[in-house]
Amino acid sequence: MAMKASVLIERPIQTVFDLTNDHVAQWSNIVVEEEILKVTPEGIGSTFRTVTSEHGRKMRFEGVVTRYEPPTASGIQMEGDAFSLTADYIFEQVDQVTRVTQTSTVHGKGIFRILIPAMGLLMRKSNCQALQDELNRLKMYCEGPAGNSA
Repeated sequence: MAMKASVLIERPIQTVFDLTNDHVAQWSNIVVEEEILKVTPEGIGSTFRTVTSEHGRKMRFEGVVTRYEPPTASGIQMEGDAFSLTADYIFEQVDQVTRVTQTSTVHGKGIFRILIPAMGLLMRKSNCQALQDELNRLKMYCEGPAGNSA
């Protein structure tokens, strides 16, 4: 199941890139914990552990940075028990604002290999809205005190 959403943020591209990638647990409504396990000099290949909480259910993921091109692009791959997730971010300077576009793909494992595509058809609109809500939270975070001090 693939989803895509964008948001315009009134901050410089480098600030938005840094806050998006380095402060996920602070701006995300879903990510509640994030632990950096290994940092590589080039960024790609860096690993992390994430805990998410959605609808009262916590899930743990092991992640790896798959793309790191400051300040224009980043991407991750996360593996959990029930599914894997890829998320790619594109950052574009548009006049005095930064456009952030996130494209995410979820692949189910085991029984979820069948359930996620079936549920995706029924829940596509709400999943896309959840992604847009996350980007709107990123916008508020970047345009608030964190973005002013970055």
